[in-house]
Amino acid sequence: MKQKMVMWLTAFVLLAGSLSAQETKNDARTERKRPDFAAMQLKQVLDALMLDDATAAKFTPVYQAYQKEMRECRLPRLKKKSNEMTDEEIAQEIERQFTQGRKVIDVKEKYYKEFKKILTMKQIREVYRLERFNMRRMGKEINRRQGMKPHPMPGLPFGKEKPKK
Repeated sequence: MKQKMVMWLTAFVLLAGSLSAQETKNDARTERKRPDFAAMQLKQVLDALMLDDATAAKFTPVYQAYQKEMRECRLPRLKKKSNEMTDEEIAQEIERQFTQGRKVIDVKEKYYKEFKKILTMKQIREVYRLERFNMRRMGKEINRRQGMKPHPMPGLPFGKEKPKK
């Protein structure tokens, strides 16, 4: 009986040791991965709205589909800097931005109708407020990482001065 117990304990210790070694490998890999911003944003919205379980279950797939479609509306990064672009390329870029803006509005309208079926108007406003807040915060973080300084006067085009009274 004691031999079986010792054998099982030895097997358990060896198995536990190998499992913990595998976990450290996975931890090292996940540290290098980018965090899942969509999941973090969903959690933030659910926490802010304080939905009951049934409403959260209805809202989650709709919001995830909304996030997916909004990501698909993003414009790809420009390969050239604006001072290296020709007038034709600049015109095409501006038109792409108009098209992208229309897509964003279409997606927001589509999901606004879906959100109305699940949420109150105040909750919908909170969803959009959190989205704007996160976009600003992400933009600031990207600028910080790229070493860009904040604009001297937010809200004004660079080089323009605030009108004097």
